[in-house]
Amino acid sequence: MNKLLFIPFISITLLARSCPFSFGDGGAWKEKFGTPELLLENAVDEANVYLYEKENQYKDKDNVIKKALQEVTFESSDSKSVPKDIQYFTYEGEWIPATSGPNYEHLSIWNNGFVRIDHKTSLGPNEYLYFSIDEAKALELVNFVFSLIQSEE
Repeated sequence: MNKLLFIPFISITLLARSCPFSFGDGGAWKEKFGTPELLLENAVDEANVYLYEKENQYKDKDNVIKKALQEVTFESSDSKSVPKDIQYFTYEGEWIPATSGPNYEHLSIWNNGFVRIDHKTSLGPNEYLYFSIDEAKALELVNFVFSLIQSEE
């Protein structure tokens, strides 16, 4: 009987080693991804980009989008109201798969200047930071990204 109890214990132990049971990192992620500038600096090479209302992901070939984003001046914002029905794109700074769900950092930019960083650990809550950019620059940037990606389709 004791040997039968040993099998589930070993199974649970092996599964637990593959899952990060940290329910948040106490904000340590902000040191690496806590501003758009840091996120872009630490983003994976040729990161994924997602467009509003599209299911597909696209590669930022030659980091063209990243370079355009690095030329933008971001300002911290208190606005947490996510715009509805407005075009935006999401730049994936990092995505790490886990058996318990993905871990990621995303930078989303709406064409009205609203900017949000999304941080998610597989078992932890979503965490957000809010920024803004000049509305004219945001519209220009969103149009650039959409036209660049749509020309590749």
